Amino acid sequence: MNPSQKRPVVNASRDFPPGRGTSTNVPDKAFKKSRAVDVVVHHAVANSEPVKVSPGEEQEFRNSHQEHVPTPREKVHEVLRVFKEVFTQLDREKQARRGGDLYEATARIDLKTQVFLEKEGKHVNTPNRIGQVPGIEVGDEFQYKAELRVVGLHFRTMSGIDYVEVEGVKLATSIVSSERYDFDDKFDADVVIYTGEGGNVINKEKKAEDQKMIKGNLALANSMRHKREVRVIRGDERWDGKGKHYVYAGLYLVDKYWLEKGVSGKSVYKFKLCRIPGQPPLT
Repeated sequence: MNPSQKRPVVNASRDFPPGRGTSTNVPDKAFKKSRAVDVVVHHAVANSEPVKVSPGEEQEFRNSHQEHVPTPREKVHEVLRVFKEVFTQLDREKQARRGGDLYEATARIDLKTQVFLEKEGKHVNTPNRIGQVPGIEVGDEFQYKAELRVVGLHFRTMSGIDYVEVEGVKLATSIVSSERYDFDDKFDADVVIYTGEGGNVINKEKKAEDQKMIKGNLALANSMRHKREVRVIRGDERWDGKGKHYVYAGLYLVDKYWLEKGVSGKSVYKFKLCRIPGQPPLT
C-alpha cells in the first residue's frame, strides 16, 4: 500500500448481549476478589513446588502478629506512672478539703495512693523475694517509700529492714539506709555500715532501750550466715529539704555485725554490708 494513501475510516458498533460489555456495565459483586493465599497456592501448584518457610521466618511472622507483652521494665514504669497520676489527683482532693475533715486533710497521700493501687491490682513483683527484682535497675530513683512497695523493691514501708521467712528462718530481702545523726549509718559505693532496728533510737517520745537480736536484726544476721544477698536502697535528702528520695544501690552481702553504744547511749547493732562485684556502678 502506498504510504501516502490513507485507509478509509469505518464507523462500527458492537452489540453485546445483556450482562456483557465494559466493566462499567457489570455490578461489582460479579467479580470475585482473589485472596493472597489463593494466589500463593495457585502459584505453587503451577510451579509444582511447595512454598518453604524456615522456622525462623515462621516464628518472626507469629511474633509480628501477636499482641505486645510488656517487659518487666515496662511494667515497673507503668506502675510508677499510675502512682504519680493517682497521687496528683488525691493531692488535689486533699487541697480542696482543707479545713474540713482533719484526718482526710492530713492523711499521707503517698500511703493512700499505695493502698489504692494495691486494691486495684496496679502493683508488680509480689510476693516479696530475695535477690534482684525484675524491671528494677541500679540507679533507679523513687520519691516515696510507698513507690518502693508497689514495684516490689521494699515492702515494709514503716521499717528499714524488710524480710521473709524461708523454712522457718527469717532472711533479709532489703534495707533502706540513710545517713543521719539518729541512725549514724555510713554509706559509700561499696560498703554500707547499717544501724539495726528497734530500741526506740529514733523515737524521742519513748525511752531508748538496747536493741535486741529479733525481727529485722535477726534476719540480717541470718542472711550473713546463709550468704544470701540483700537489696540496698539509699535514702538521701531531697533537694528541697522536704523529706527524702530513694535510690536503688544494688545487691550486697552482710559481711559482719557487732554491738556498740549508739548516740542514745544504748546498745545498737551495726551491720557491715559489701556490694557484690560485677554490678553497674552507682553514679
